[in-house]
Amino acid sequence: MDSTSRSPVIIIGAGVSGISAGKILAENGIEDILILEASDRIGGRVRNEKFGGVSVELGAGWIAGVGGKESNPVWELASKSGLRTCFSDYTNARYNIYDRSGKIIPSGVAADSYKKAVESAIANLKNLEATNSNIGEVIKAATELPSSPKTPLELAIDFILHDFEMAEVEPISTYVDFGEREFLVADERGYAHLLYKMAEEFLSTSDGKILDNRLKLNKVVRELQHSRNGVTVKTEDGCVYEANYVILSASIGVLQSDLISFKPPLP
Repeated sequence: MDSTSRSPVIIIGAGVSGISAGKILAENGIEDILILEASDRIGGRVRNEKFGGVSVELGAGWIAGVGGKESNPVWELASKSGLRTCFSDYTNARYNIYDRSGKIIPSGVAADSYKKAVESAIANLKNLEATNSNIGEVIKAATELPSSPKTPLELAIDFILHDFEMAEVEPISTYVDFGEREFLVADERGYAHLLYKMAEEFLSTSDGKILDNRLKLNKVVRELQHSRNGVTVKTEDGCVYEANYVILSASIGVLQSDLISFKPPLP
């Protein structure tokens, strides 16, 4: 167990934003930092696992936004690291929908069901407009199928219609600034290789492993006390860390779950 120690800056989370923050601080002469990561690795939601003898991405899979007026820093890092990528051309893409036995549902059946779902949603919207329904009812009708999906085919269509195609609001800044081209990461080292290359620029490493004691893994932060005198961070294993400043890079999901207690509470 670590005794209470004080650092100028504590970074909570070793995902993309946490590692990026550490790199920028180091570039500006602030190297006395401490990074607390809840899991046993860096990368956050960027991770891959071996499956069937190949590397499969469980988190980030694409580098989105290439070829625009500005250069995407992720693409620059991938190019510098020699990460293997494949251009994703969606002009001839098709969706395969499988049943529970693993057989592909005939494309004609899937396409017909998809068309009916879209036509039903449009008809519902037109009906609401004709009856002068309020905006809340119109939005509800636009985001729900006429009935709850029950079969695997209906569930797949519901996902494609609402979660995949309509989950983002245009225009997406990534594409506006960096371009519309997308590249699939197809490198056996995984997307997380970019994070390790970034970490190597300011953390001590050996044979692809980070050995720097400024990075502490398996440190689940449970409490964060802040005042004019600085910040005190307490972890699940009973360790206490103090700092002048803290950078919290945990995801919005972690914050919404109240896994970390703030004293005083955040606004």
